Amino acid sequence: MLDQEGIRVRRPLLTGYQPVDGLWFSCERFGMQERAGLILAHWQPGARAHRFADGDLLQFARPESMLCEALAGWPLVRQGRGLCSARLDPQELQALPFADLWLVRGGQVHALQLRDAQLLVPGQWLDISMYTLLDTFDCHAPLVARLPEPVVTDVREILGGHLEPVSPEREGVMQALIERQRNAPKRPPAAAASPAGDPWAAHEPSSFPALKLGATMALLAAFVWMATQGQPVPSSPIPAERRESFSGVILATLLGAVFFTGLLMGLNRFLRRRPATTPVAPAAATAPGVAPRAEARRHKPAAWRRWLTRLTANSQLSKLYGKRQAAYMRRMLEMFEDGDFEEALRHAIPLNAEPSSGEQSFGTPQRRQDLTLSQQSGPSRAMLFDEDLTEHLRRVYRQTFERLDHAGRVEEAVFVLAELLKERQQALDYLEKHARYQQAADLALAWDMPPAVIVRLLCLAENWQRALLVARRDNAFADALVMLQAKSPEMAERLRLEWAQSLIAKGLWLQAVDVIWSLPAERPRAAQWLLNAEAAGGRLAMGALVKRAILLPHTLEAYGEWVEQLRDDPARASERAALAEALLLHKSETTALAWLTGATVHAILADQYSGHGRLDFSQMQALVKMSRDKLLQADLPGQALKRPVVAALHRMAGTLEWSAPEAGNRPILDAVPLDDERYLVALGEAGASVVDARGRTLFHFAVPAQHIVIAHSLQVALALTRRDRLWRISKLDLVNRTATDLGVLALDVFANVFDGSAWTVGHERALRVVDVDHGFEALWQVADLPAPVHALQTDAHNEYLWLLDVDGSFALWHYRLPERRLISRDPGMKVAEADFAEPSATGEAAQYLIKHDKEGSPILVLKQGAVRKGYRLPGTLGEAEWDESVWPFLFEDWLLIRYGVAQGGTCWQFIHRASDRLCVSLHWPPARAHARRLGADWLLFDDQGRLSHINLDNASQRHLSLR
Repeated sequence: MLDQEGIRVRRPLLTGYQPVDGLWFSCERFGMQERAGLILAHWQPGARAHRFADGDLLQFARPESMLCEALAGWPLVRQGRGLCSARLDPQELQALPFADLWLVRGGQVHALQLRDAQLLVPGQWLDISMYTLLDTFDCHAPLVARLPEPVVTDVREILGGHLEPVSPEREGVMQALIERQRNAPKRPPAAAASPAGDPWAAHEPSSFPALKLGATMALLAAFVWMATQGQPVPSSPIPAERRESFSGVILATLLGAVFFTGLLMGLNRFLRRRPATTPVAPAAATAPGVAPRAEARRHKPAAWRRWLTRLTANSQLSKLYGKRQAAYMRRMLEMFEDGDFEEALRHAIPLNAEPSSGEQSFGTPQRRQDLTLSQQSGPSRAMLFDEDLTEHLRRVYRQTFERLDHAGRVEEAVFVLAELLKERQQALDYLEKHARYQQAADLALAWDMPPAVIVRLLCLAENWQRALLVARRDNAFADALVMLQAKSPEMAERLRLEWAQSLIAKGLWLQAVDVIWSLPAERPRAAQWLLNAEAAGGRLAMGALVKRAILLPHTLEAYGEWVEQLRDDPARASERAALAEALLLHKSETTALAWLTGATVHAILADQYSGHGRLDFSQMQALVKMSRDKLLQADLPGQALKRPVVAALHRMAGTLEWSAPEAGNRPILDAVPLDDERYLVALGEAGASVVDARGRTLFHFAVPAQHIVIAHSLQVALALTRRDRLWRISKLDLVNRTATDLGVLALDVFANVFDGSAWTVGHERALRVVDVDHGFEALWQVADLPAPVHALQTDAHNEYLWLLDVDGSFALWHYRLPERRLISRDPGMKVAEADFAEPSATGEAAQYLIKHDKEGSPILVLKQGAVRKGYRLPGTLGEAEWDESVWPFLFEDWLLIRYGVAQGGTCWQFIHRASDRLCVSLHWPPARAHARRLGADWLLFDDQGRLSHINLDNASQRHLSLR
C-alpha cells in the first residue's frame, strides 16, 4: 500500500444513492469468514473478488445504484481507470498516484495495485456435497404436446347440484353402452348419430335415399287416399265408373308403395350390418383446460319433408297430427299457469332462434328427463306456430323467468333464458349478476361465444390460465380488455401486461409499447423496449424514433446529432424512406412530430427527386404540411416529384432472360427476406445468419438451422434442424439478437410462417397449433384425423391441410383463420391418375401430366379440376431423366416450373397464370437449388452459396453470393 501524505481529500465519504462499482471489506472490521459471507451475499454475475493484506475487494461487472449508508463495506466508485472510496474533484484526481484502488482514510489516500492481491474464487467456498446431480435433458426424446384436461360436458355440473339428477335407468343404459363400446372391435371413425334422448335434436337424414323415396311414395299415396274419402265431388266431370277405377288405382298404388317400402327397409337393415368405412371429421380439441369449440349443426333439409310440409299446410291433412300437438300445448300451458315449473320446464317447447329449415315436425314432443342445455345451434325442424302463439309463448317464458328469478331458483331461470328463449348472452349476464363467473365462463366455452366474452368471464372467475389460453388462441386481448376496463380495472391492467408480453414474443415491439404506455408504472419498461427497437436499426428503428417523438418528446434532443447524420448521409435513403412512411402513419400527431419532420423533410424531398423515394405527390404534400414549413409548402414543386411508374413483372413486355449469381463458398439451406434489404439464411450445422444485400454477415446465431419459419413481424423466427425422426427447434429474436433452444418435437409437416407465438404443426394423424413460448402447449388440435397429414399450406386467412390415405388418394381440408373453423372437406384425387400430383398453395388439387412431343419440346400439362393447360419446356432432358428433373410450384397467381436442361443445370420459368404468359426464364448452374416465396418476393438459393431475390411488384432481381 502506498500512502500519499501530500494529498488531502475534502470529501472523503460517499453519501446517499451512488452508482457503486465495488465494495471494500476491511480486515480490521471483519474476520475472514465474515468477509467471505459478505462477498457471497453481494455477489453478481460477472463480478470479481481480490484479497489484499488489509482486506477484500469485490468488484462488480457493472455499477449498481445503492444507498451508501446502508452498506456493510466501503462503497467504491470509478474514478478514471481505478476505483475510489470517495468522489474526487479534477485537481484531486490529477494528483493521485498510478493504482487500481484508492482508499481514503482520514483525508489521506492509500493506493493499492491488483497485482499485489490474490484472486479469489468464491464458488469453491460452497459445499454442494449434499446435493444430487441429475442427468441433463435428453434431446433425443421429443416434447409431448400437453393433452387437454378433462372438460366438463354435463351442464348439470356447470350449474351445480340443484337440478334433478339423471334417472338410474338412464345411467344403467349408458354404462351398458360404454361397456359394449369397450368390448367392440376397433373400427374406423364413422358419423355420429344425434342423441336419442333429446326430442328436439335435429337427426341427420338416412344414408339410403331409396328408402326416403319409398316412404315418400307411401305417405303421399296414403294422404291422397284419405283426402279423397268422404269428399263430395258434385261438379266432377269424371264419370262414377272412372272415379271408382281411379280409387282402385290409388289403393293399388298405396299397397305397392307399402310393399316397396317394406322391401327397402329390409335392404336398409341388411346394409346397416356392414361396418361403416367412410370417416368423418372429428371434433377439434383445443388448449389444455379449454373446452372444444361448439360445432354448428349442419342440417340439410330433406326435399321430401319440404314437399310434405307444403302439402299438409294447405290441406286438412294437418288435422292428423295437429290435434295431438294442440293437446300437448294445452297441457304445457296449464302447467305454467298452475305454477308447476318442475314439470312445465320438462314439457316446454323451445323457441327457435335460428333460421327455420322449413320442415314441419309431425310428431308429438316428449318429456325431458333433465334440464340440460343444448350446446349446438343451427336450423332444425320445429312445430310451425302462428306469430301470435309464438309471442304468447315468449311472454309465458319471460314471466316464468321473472318468477323463478324472484324465487331465487337461478338454475331454472338460466334454463328458461338459454334453452327456451334462446337468449344465451342474457343467460351469461344473469349468471354474472349473481357472481357465478366460473359457471358463466364454462357455458360460454360450451356455446362457443365470442372469444372476448369467454376471456372476460374467465378473468372474472380468476381462472387466468384458461383465460390466457383462449386469448392467445383467438387473439382476443383487445376486445376483452375493453370489456374488463370499466368493471375490473385491476384485472384489465394484468391482462394488458400479458398482452404486451405476448406482442413482444411475436416481435411486435411498437405495438407492445402502445399497449403498455397507459400504465404509468410500466413506462420505464416501455422506454427500454423503444431502446431495443432503435438498436435493431432499419425500419423498426425509424418507427421507434417516431414513437419516441410522440411519447417522450423531451428525450428527442439527445437524438439531434443522430438525426443530422441520417439526413446528410446519401447512402441512407432507404432509412429516410422508412422514416417518411412511419411519420405518415401518425399524421394526427402533427405537433409532436413537427421538429422531426422538419429536420428530415428536405432530405426526403431530395431522395424523391433523385428517384429513390417511394411516396406519391399527396403523401409528399402531407409530409411537408407536418413540418409546418410555410415557405417549403409554397415552393413545393408538383410535376417534378411524381413517383416514377413501377411496372410489375407480369406487365413487362416480352420474356426476361435472367441468370444466376456467382457461386459462394457457404451452402444456403433456407432463406427468407427481411426488411431493409436483409436476409435470414440457414447454414445447417453452422447456424443462421442475417446478411445484408452484399452478403456481409451482420450478426450470427450459433444454433443449427436447416429450415426457417418466419413470423409475420419479420422480427422473430424459428430455426429447425432434423435429428433422425425428430426436429430440434430454436427461437431467434432478431431484435435482441438472441437464440433460445426450445427442445425437440416429432413433426411430419409444419407451417413456414407463424404469428410469432402460435405455430401449426402436424404429425401422423394429428394437427396442432402450439405455443412456442410456453413449452409447445397445444392451443388447438385435431388428434384423430382420418388419414396421415401429408402437406400444409398457410396464408393470412386460410389454412389448407392435405391428407394422404393408404389407397393413395388426397383429401383437402380447408380451415378459415383466425377463428380456425373447418370450412370444407374435399375428397381430392387419386395420385395414380397423373404422372405426379402436388398440393398447391391455392387450396386445390393439381395434377401434372408429361406429354412428349417427337417434333418439339415436352409439354407439361397442368390439370386442375376440369381445366387443362399445357406449357412447353424447351431444352429439357430425355424421357428417362425427366421425372427426377421437373418440379412445379403452383400458386393462385403464378406457376413456377423447375426442370433440368440438356446443357446442364436447371431452368426456372415464371408463368403468370391469368395471362398464361412466360415472364421470366432463369438459367441456374448445376447445383441443388430451392425456391421460397414470401408475398411478392421470390428467393432462389442453392448449396453453393448463391441467392437470387426476385420481386414481382417491381420486376427486379438482386444477386447475392455468400462467402
